[in-house]
Amino acid sequence: MNNTKELPSELKEIVLYDSVPIKIISSEDIRHVLSMKDAIKLMSIAFGSFSNDECEIPLRYVANLHGMDSTLIFKPAYMKKLSRAGIKILIQSNQRNRNKNFPTIIGIVILIDAYSGQIKALMDGSYLTALRTGAASGIATDYLARKNAETLAVFGCGAQGKTQLEAIASVRDIKKVYVYDIDPVKAEMFVKEMKGKFDFEIIPTDNLDYLNTVDIICTSTNSKKPLFSMDHIREGVHINAIGSYKPDMQEIDPGIIKNCKLYVDSFESCIKESGDIIIPLRDGIITKDNIIGEIGSVILGRIESRKTDNEITVFKSVGIAIQDLVVSNEIYNKLIN
Repeated sequence: MNNTKELPSELKEIVLYDSVPIKIISSEDIRHVLSMKDAIKLMSIAFGSFSNDECEIPLRYVANLHGMDSTLIFKPAYMKKLSRAGIKILIQSNQRNRNKNFPTIIGIVILIDAYSGQIKALMDGSYLTALRTGAASGIATDYLARKNAETLAVFGCGAQGKTQLEAIASVRDIKKVYVYDIDPVKAEMFVKEMKGKFDFEIIPTDNLDYLNTVDIICTSTNSKKPLFSMDHIREGVHINAIGSYKPDMQEIDPGIIKNCKLYVDSFESCIKESGDIIIPLRDGIITKDNIIGEIGSVILGRIESRKTDNEITVFKSVGIAIQDLVVSNEIYNKLIN
């Protein structure tokens, strides 16, 4: 996608202590300097370094704001090779913001010089999250999906769904896309916006039978029950499941999880945080051995990816903070140089 907006002549700055300027980086700044293809390349670095134990990534802290239908999420990271640390703070609201046309996810990323401890930048975390999450599916699709894949289904027509579509279109020659959302108006708006950016066919629908014709599926919803079953999908499909980030959330049917080649962004995080994995583990449908490994290990060449066109592959991602750190560091460097 081409970004034609000009960069502001000067980035805004604030000074919090000892006359050290902190850059304020907006979503528009991010869009201007970092393309989806750039972000996908950065995911190779992020996931590879994570699976190679080159960074410190504690499990994120999730606080449920009872009575507000919202979740507060803290995600710290440190990477010695970059001499950078960072923390992302997100608040995710499931329904309240939907009614006010606010983003479902609102957040900020704090970029820190690990050597001096200075805060280098504060940047928009909402678009950055959507960008790096889309890019994660992009790199996973590039390694795991069939090379001739050309049809896509997207579940969830929010900001995440948009970058999922953009990422998949960056790594495969997409010809047709089906989009699903519990809100048909939102689906129609999604289609209208995306048709202005892509020249392939984009169709809003609630008919799951179309999934039998689809090569790639991306799910980015807050669903607490599976969105489709094994009967709906075809042999050889690749699925990017990025919506379920809490134990009671579930997008992918356990039957699919059992019968697929299952890859994750973080083994530890997925078995502790995502209902897509926790529920079939709890019910004895799968064991931890069903998880082939981390996508970073595929990138590093340590484990195999897809071997045949008939295999069903699933990439389960809850999102890890190294993604935010690598992307935010690259954005900062591009903007100050």
